[in-house]
Amino acid sequence: MRVAALVAAVLALAGPVAAQTFDATLKPVRDAAGEVTAIEVRSTISDMPADAQPLSLVAPVVYAALRGVADRVTKLEVRDAQGVVPLTASDDAPAPGGFPYFRHWKAGRAVTYPVTVSYSSLVQPVGSPNGPPFGIRPSGGGVSGAGSGFLVTPENVRGGTSTVRWDLSGFAPGASGITSFGEGEFTLTGPPARLMQGWYMAGPLNRYPLTGDADGYSGAWLGKAPFDVQREMVWAARVYEHLDKSFGYLKAPRYRVFMRFLDTPPFGGATALTQSFMLSRSSGKLDPVVQGPRVTLVHEMTHQWVGGIEAPQGVSSWFSEGLTTFYTALLPMRGGFTSVDDYGREIDAMARGYWGSPARDWSADKIAHAGFGDESIRHVPYNRSSLYFASLDARIRAKSGGRRKLDDMLKLMFASRQQGVRFDHAAWTAMLTQELGPETAVEWEKVILDGEMFTPDSNAFGPCFRREAKSYIVDGKAVDGYAWVRVAGVPDATCRKW
Repeated sequence: MRVAALVAAVLALAGPVAAQTFDATLKPVRDAAGEVTAIEVRSTISDMPADAQPLSLVAPVVYAALRGVADRVTKLEVRDAQGVVPLTASDDAPAPGGFPYFRHWKAGRAVTYPVTVSYSSLVQPVGSPNGPPFGIRPSGGGVSGAGSGFLVTPENVRGGTSTVRWDLSGFAPGASGITSFGEGEFTLTGPPARLMQGWYMAGPLNRYPLTGDADGYSGAWLGKAPFDVQREMVWAARVYEHLDKSFGYLKAPRYRVFMRFLDTPPFGGATALTQSFMLSRSSGKLDPVVQGPRVTLVHEMTHQWVGGIEAPQGVSSWFSEGLTTFYTALLPMRGGFTSVDDYGREIDAMARGYWGSPARDWSADKIAHAGFGDESIRHVPYNRSSLYFASLDARIRAKSGGRRKLDDMLKLMFASRQQGVRFDHAAWTAMLTQELGPETAVEWEKVILDGEMFTPDSNAFGPCFRREAKSYIVDGKAVDGYAWVRVAGVPDATCRKW
């Protein structure tokens, strides 16, 4: 899962004020049993312009199904040279579907900079609703989560720098702190709201490799995994190199994998943030034969290159998640990291997640408003769009006589987007029109945005699979749909060249 729309929601809090520095120290706090119960934060805001009044702080009330972040902020105190600054709290109107809305603490008087802000953010309670792993949770003697799960930052700020450091005095010697932005202390350019868009982990970390990184790729985890994490990290690092070569436009930026294995629910899932992702799972007894969640590993890494599209919150997942799902199945098979039969099973999951969902004919907007309550609904854009992209690929190949494919259509867009060119629905429809004609753009809007049912081309997944009719049971009733069945006699090498 990628949260480009959530990033936009957070950065929208940044206004025109240019803060120079925001410094924060993070101190995990443990109870008598050694389990982390909170992260204490002490931050300093300095050098704000004189007209940056009144000071206002912000934290999420709800963040992508994570509830009560602001409610778990305790002992919040703001001080300047005149002493304690009174604060007045107000909440935004709740957003539909579990998407973010925020609490604002506004200063009751003008402040004199520098200003110090101190508070303690409690860990997410056991038994909370499941969802993306943004909440800070204890595991393996440490703590992990996203900045959006515990940080209070100044709003109406654009520009400046933020420096974050760890106070690990509550842990035994050998503990370390790491984030999406760097090891130990780091400095980040941009508004403090950017700090919310990274993963944070501290404690007695397990590491891959044991020191440093493997050509910029590294992993850190807490808790007892039910699979051999070192083995899976070696595999994932090789896939990461293959993804970089396949997309070819980012030059393999430094990447960090975070994993936590929890003893209590919610166990979460996997979500990509800045050059990183978090995998959150239940702990278990090690079984050296069991593979790790390789599809999830590839999916979250693939977000690095697929990126997003400028679109309303939630609606944008048709592109970010749908295209990522398509490439998650295809690229490892092309590179020989997964089998052709594995590819077939992922195609089957796409088809089942489309025709087998009660939301198969819902509009993108209706699904976005349903939000995080039902995964069979929330994942329809993943599956509907992955089938659509596969069919689109087959049409491009057919029209060009095999000289072009979906990869070629997307290549220029990826590069231009990286240079700051806006990529939105208007740009996408222009690309479709140029490649296949205006009727294709009309079909995209009807199918992907409006929810009209469609049937992908039979050869959408290459020469090794063909479409067959299949019934799916939805709410106790049979629903007509399709599946893709392996064509006998076609060698694996032909499939991998597709």
